[in-house]
Amino acid sequence: MKYIYLFIVVIMLSACADKTAKAQSKFIIGGESKYGVDKSIETLSSQLKGKNYNIVSTFDHEKEALKLQKMLYPTKTINLYNSKIATKLVTCNPSISLEFPVRVSLYSKIDGSTYYAYTDPEYWSLKHNVKDNECLKLLILLKNDLRDASEALSKGK
Repeated sequence: MKYIYLFIVVIMLSACADKTAKAQSKFIIGGESKYGVDKSIETLSSQLKGKNYNIVSTFDHEKEALKLQKMLYPTKTINLYNSKIATKLVTCNPSISLEFPVRVSLYSKIDGSTYYAYTDPEYWSLKHNVKDNECLKLLILLKNDLRDASEALSKGK
């Protein structure tokens, strides 16, 4: 009987994990980087610099965890800002200012592999009720800029 309960719990947990992964994938874009966390940040920065994005800050989660005597694998969040895009989007709807600067998470797992993740900017149109065509085009531009830069991480450019 114990094994039946254990089997049911395992099935339920795996079903929950699957639903969580699917739900996350709707609004979170991510993938594996060919580089470590710091090299990934350098690569993103160089890819986006030509498109007028600047890294305005970097938050080191691993360093903060150590202050609490906790261990995390290398995990950093960078904050990117493009003043032209941000200003135009905030003009469309001031609540979208919650999304700026744009955050990109870079983190390593136990096997040493590194991943990136960020919120899909097109989701912001739903979250902030953006309907203006020019603003929607800017969200797509932002999404494409992030996609192009993250492809450099995935392909090792």
